[in-house]
Order: sequence, then structure tokens, then C-alpha cells
Amino acid sequence: MNQTIQIEQAVKDFIKAGDTNDIQLLDRVLHKDYQNVQDGFFDKPGLYQFSKEEYKRLVGEKTFGGVPRTITVHSIEEYGSHLAVVNVTLESEALLFNSVIVVVRERSDWQILNNFPKIVGKG
Repeated sequence: MNQTIQIEQAVKDFIKAGDTNDIQLLDRVLHKDYQNVQDGFFDKPGLYQFSKEEYKRLVGEKTFGGVPRTITVHSIEEYGSHLAVVNVTLESEALLFNSVIVVVRERSDWQILNNFPKIVGKG
């Protein structure tokens, strides 16, 4: 499987894990140093940063995720054989996410290192 396909699959696995609240898949696809950084947390303004464990907890508690989203990959920019930046749009019935996702490969599998979502309500 070529590198671009592997990077895209890692992103799709990440999205699927959130949409289905699959903590085991999330644990595999998130890098040990994963960080989710976002401006705002639902109705609370400010900058929010979540580590891998915090993010898994939020998904497990269904604070995040549990709603299917369509995914559109706009671009995958590879920086050598170990780093890529992916721009995606995710859409559910109620929310639109524009995300910049940093994907890395330290060994054989690509993993999500960072997610920078911009989240807006629809309607």
C-alpha cells in the first residue's frame, strides 16, 4: 500500500473511532504524544488542549463522537517519509468540522499526532 493511502487510512480510522466511540481503535491510531487543540469547547470560549488519555476519556464518555460524519479529504501534504499534514472537512447533521491533522510514522504504522479542528454549528 502506498504511503498516501496509508496516511489517508490512518485519518479515516481516527474519524471512524470517534464516530463509533471505539476506544480500542482510537488507542491504536493516536500517537502516544497526541494533542487535540481547539478554540472553544461547545459553548465555552477559550483555547482547549486534550492529551491522548483526555481525548479517549471524552470519546469514551460520549462527550465527543458517537455521531456519523462524512469526510472529505482536501489535501495530503507529505514532508518526507515520516510526517504529513492532512486537511479534511467532516460533516454531521448538526456540525461542520474543518480540521488540520498531523500524521506521523515512527515505526511501521501511521498515527495521528495532532488534530486542530475548527467546529461550527449548522443552522
